[in-house]
Amino acid sequence: MKNFKQLNGILMSTVIAFAVVFDSQNASAGSYASEVRLPALHSKGYVYTAQLPAVGAPREGQIIKSVSWNWNVQGWPRDLRVSLCQTPTRCLDISRKRTGSSDQFNRFLASQPFYYELTLSPLGPSPVAGQIGRVTVTW
Repeated sequence: MKNFKQLNGILMSTVIAFAVVFDSQNASAGSYASEVRLPALHSKGYVYTAQLPAVGAPREGQIIKSVSWNWNVQGWPRDLRVSLCQTPTRCLDISRKRTGSSDQFNRFLASQPFYYELTLSPLGPSPVAGQIGRVTVTW
């Protein structure tokens, strides 16, 4: 009987600990949406950037669960290259996906802001009017 009470106490403590951890993870879940006016593209081959601030101040240590985007420019110029980046070595080519989502940024920090990179091909038309770029980050 004594061992049963001791085991029951250990099991209850474990269940409570799991509930606290699970609840704290749910409480820290969140998201932010950020938007930027994309630049007008005049120079062929030049890399234009548009910063998307991490709005809503995700706390340090929050890990990305999903990222979705939506961008637009006037027309759809041939060979326009558009990338969604978090760092210079962490970019996703979204040139032919004006709207979408990806898990490529999962496991990285939500507090690290994103930015768009846009490049006109030497073969494409110019200028190209940038419109709005959006990103939604969930952690």
